Amino acid sequence: MIPGKIGLAVGIVGSVAFIRWATLGGGTLGLAFGLLLSAVLLMWVGYMLPRARMILVSVGFFTLMSGIFASYSNWLPQVRGEVPKAEAAGTSKKAEDMTAQELADKGEMIIFGEMGTLHGQGKGQCPLCHGFKKGDVSERAPNLAGIPQRAAERIKDARYSKPDSIQTEAFSGSGRATTAFEYIAESHSCPNCFIVAGFGVKGSNDRESPMPAIHKPPIQLTIDELIAVDTWLFVREGEEAPPVADLRAAYEKFIPAADRAEPAKEAAAPAGGPGPVIATGADTPDQIIAKMACGACHTIPTTGNKFGAIGPVLIEKTSAAKRIASAEYKARVKAGKAHATTPKEYIIESIMNPSAFIVPAFVNKGNPDVSMMPPDFAKKFTYEAVEKMADFLLSIDESAAAKDGIKVDKDGRKAS
Repeated sequence: MIPGKIGLAVGIVGSVAFIRWATLGGGTLGLAFGLLLSAVLLMWVGYMLPRARMILVSVGFFTLMSGIFASYSNWLPQVRGEVPKAEAAGTSKKAEDMTAQELADKGEMIIFGEMGTLHGQGKGQCPLCHGFKKGDVSERAPNLAGIPQRAAERIKDARYSKPDSIQTEAFSGSGRATTAFEYIAESHSCPNCFIVAGFGVKGSNDRESPMPAIHKPPIQLTIDELIAVDTWLFVREGEEAPPVADLRAAYEKFIPAADRAEPAKEAAAPAGGPGPVIATGADTPDQIIAKMACGACHTIPTTGNKFGAIGPVLIEKTSAAKRIASAEYKARVKAGKAHATTPKEYIIESIMNPSAFIVPAFVNKGNPDVSMMPPDFAKKFTYEAVEKMADFLLSIDESAAAKDGIKVDKDGRKAS
């Protein structure tokens, strides 16, 4: 009996000591050996103590199996996972230092604000007008599925070689595109240089494009960002993207040096999609409009934003009261979708929940219940900022538009 008690004491002390050593300093290898030795000691003690044999041998067996598995896993090649270091602001790699796939991933983020979805709104705001899935109907701008192939065909179009648009060159002496990737660069830099039939500003006979030049404010993509977008347009089609040097030369052909956004601005600019607050109560209305790229879609009298044709002209002192009194808005209220009772509430609702009510002339027929306006402004505005914006828009009426030479039709569109 005495030898059995001594064995039990030795087993327990030995097991505890070995496991403690393994935990504190022996690592996984030490832990494995500790489990194996503990198993042997427990099973030996079990044989020494007949009354406790069954339980001690059972525990010893399970400890033995644990030790075997721990030993095997330690024998396998080890891989160490580490969190990648965050890239410091202003140190983003130049396009020339990135692989085609890295550029394509960056381009997808600029377009959509997220990867692998083909929806959302990134810094470029492209999905506001363009479709990207084959077969999708795009009413405001061409579907960009297959654009590398179509771009090569477009430059052979008779309308391209003999343009009658309001602008025929990006700037005097720039010339026209001669390759597919140059055509895409020209389309971004000079949307008025060629307008695909049916996608011009209403009443312009396809001579004027509603698209803003995206290298200029408010979107203001840098050439490196534009290269990333174009690379994605090719890579997503399974095609080899043009060399970065060729893409850069294309943009430098159509964007004069004075109009090229500084690369440093790229790191500080919002990436789009859900993210931090961008517009705050400390901003002026003009700053909010610039930050949120409102002028890319809306014409806003008194602010210099005269070219947005995707959304209604913002003369809310005239329009907001009429909208909430309309039968269409009352139907949305009855359905529990809209809730405004005053013009100011209507403007705030339109910014924070744009699908609550869509002005009839701007309904997307392919998806009539979803506004083309970014849905995440509720995350990007503080309440003070949206209230300040509402007050500002309520100061603009038809007479202000007329003073700016802006004509507005009964549907809220900018008239030609």
